Amino acid sequence: FWLKLLLLRSAPPPGPASDPARRASPPTPPAQLAMAGHGASKAVVPHGHGHGEASPLAGILHLFTKLKNLGIAGYALEALLELGHTSKRAHHRFHFLHKPWVHLLAILMILVGHLAEHVHQEEENHHQEARMADLEARVAALGAGKKAS
Repeated sequence: FWLKLLLLRSAPPPGPASDPARRASPPTPPAQLAMAGHGASKAVVPHGHGHGEASPLAGILHLFTKLKNLGIAGYALEALLELGHTSKRAHHRFHFLHKPWVHLLAILMILVGHLAEHVHQEEENHHQEARMADLEARVAALGAGKKAS
């Protein structure tokens, strides 16, 4: 048993490095990336490893899109508040929730969650548009290459 474990640990993991057919291609130069449509994305919140290139507004928008699940938590809180109106036991268990600010918090959580989901959807749409433009450029280049042949 221990010998098998030792052999398994010393063997290289299966993946692109061990399979010659799946080895990674060399990195594409930035000039080619810009020509291929990768450099000029119109995303609401640019992704990737910009290392200091993003503006503070982009950072705030990126954090805001992370709040898209807040709406679900708001709906759960609202359900607990409504349960207190229908069940005497739940009313007594969740008595600490029966305050006006908790009701307002539930409504605000739902609204912020909906707005964050909208911003996230817009961001995904921008990424999809950039990707489609890149694919259309590649198809046009392949079509021009076939016509020349």
